[in-house]
Amino acid sequence: MTKQDTLRLLWDKYVRDQKLTASELRQLKDLIQDEDNSSLVSELLGSVYEQKQEISPEYSSSDAFNDMWEKLRQQPAQEAPVISFSSKRKWWRYAAAAAVLIAAGLGMYQFLMRDRPGAIAEQPPKVENISSEIQPGGNKAMLTLADGSVVALTDAQNGVLASQGSSNVVKLANGELAYQSNNKQENEVMFNTIVTPRGGKYRLTLPDGTKVWMNAESSLRYPTLFTGSTREVELNGEAYFEVARNVQQPFRVQVKDMKVEVLGTHFNIMAYENEAAMATTLVEGSVRVSSPSKQLLLKPGQQALAQNDGGMKMVNDVDVQQVLAWKNDYFQFNADPLDRLMRQIERWYDVSVRFDGTVPERKFGGKISRSSSLTDILKVLEFSDVKFRVEGKTITVINK
Repeated sequence: MTKQDTLRLLWDKYVRDQKLTASELRQLKDLIQDEDNSSLVSELLGSVYEQKQEISPEYSSSDAFNDMWEKLRQQPAQEAPVISFSSKRKWWRYAAAAAVLIAAGLGMYQFLMRDRPGAIAEQPPKVENISSEIQPGGNKAMLTLADGSVVALTDAQNGVLASQGSSNVVKLANGELAYQSNNKQENEVMFNTIVTPRGGKYRLTLPDGTKVWMNAESSLRYPTLFTGSTREVELNGEAYFEVARNVQQPFRVQVKDMKVEVLGTHFNIMAYENEAAMATTLVEGSVRVSSPSKQLLLKPGQQALAQNDGGMKMVNDVDVQQVLAWKNDYFQFNADPLDRLMRQIERWYDVSVRFDGTVPERKFGGKISRSSSLTDILKVLEFSDVKFRVEGKTITVINK
């Protein structure tokens, strides 16, 4: 019998209120904490909610958590000492968070505080003064044309927005921005700049066919016609590129004093001002990353990490799925500190974050849909003993 089979068997006994021995309880706890079983645990917790909601449509995700918690408390008293208090709390913090989020359809695989036990509430936590009006970001961007005029892409109608030399600027039916030839014989190089605000993202296709995904609080400056021996653009913030191959015209991305050069490839650049380093991550093909002090040639799965002090290093075996999570509409973390997590929340929900006290020394891992409301995100974090106060669009992390 595989460990997944054993987990299913013990879980079935548990939810059916069949008595478990001390050994079985200990084995069930260990199987749930096993990362190899995370997908199965998600499935099992989600089924609890689904089955109950078929009977009672009013049954909520919070009810699912409460039912599971009550079942744990009702285990025979003589068996309680088998699971140490800290382990039990840690286990049920994980289970509670998963139950609530899977039931809510947030695409949650796991989200837990690592290596630090803490007390768990017997009821789902409540975020102080949470505003239900703070929703996730969406397709929002401003386009500045060569003459300085600005187009709000979010509100613009589909079709031709402007003529820029030999190209028409077009908003496609799917909401993306593209440049299409207008058959004019004009070689004047014009520059456009697209800016995504906090709470915004956008996709565009450059005049050469290169596809770009823009993350929140980012900007890209580019010509409406690529001439000469190179194709050059300037980036601030974060973007993912799928570069159209052209051996005669290498594609270059300028980010501060760092330059990324490719012929045709897929890569991500993260270069926010408030992050400790700029990261260029290669997904497919090859890229050359140059700084004033160093030059690196990347292979797929490698990352060039340029520190703010001017140094640059190579990182191997990068979790590409985590790097591209934002592009695929997820938050994904792997033993990341809370302040880094909160900076992503700031950019996507267009809020400001401050810390009342020191930054909690904890590491977080997990994957949550970026379509989740701010309320849901903060509730998950509160299961890991992180407390918040929300006043308007300011989130205060309380750690005293």
